[in-house]
Amino acid sequence: MFTPAFWWVIVGLGLMLCEFVIPGLILFFFGLGALITALICWLFPVGLAAQVIIFTVASLVSLFGLRRLIKPVFTGTESDVSNDSFSEGMAGQEADVSEAISPGVPGKVILNGTAWKAESDETLEAGQRVVIIGQRSLTLSVKSK
Repeated sequence: MFTPAFWWVIVGLGLMLCEFVIPGLILFFFGLGALITALICWLFPVGLAAQVIIFTVASLVSLFGLRRLIKPVFTGTESDVSNDSFSEGMAGQEADVSEAISPGVPGKVILNGTAWKAESDETLEAGQRVVIIGQRSLTLSVKSK
């Protein structure tokens, strides 16, 4: 019952649980390496030296190969929902065109004393008053007032 595979599972689950106490998404991958080692020990008779090598290689490969793909999901920097809360706060506000805007050619607007890159589906001249209808990244979408 207490085979090497059993102990590697215990170590792997323990490391994964430690990730909750010591965040950083590193211990998770060492736990994954321990679980991979447990699987190999369960399938094949492997000596202790080979187990340590398998654990080390599996942990490092998973750490360097998967961490950059998985970290944004766990840290909340990647989402399938667009963040429009900032643009919703600006929508409806009025600004002044400081550089002419044409369809396909962005210009600039001044909003609350700050210059913003802006684009529009219509031609807008410098000095014209516009209304903000949306935002994409740091570019405002505007229309004539």
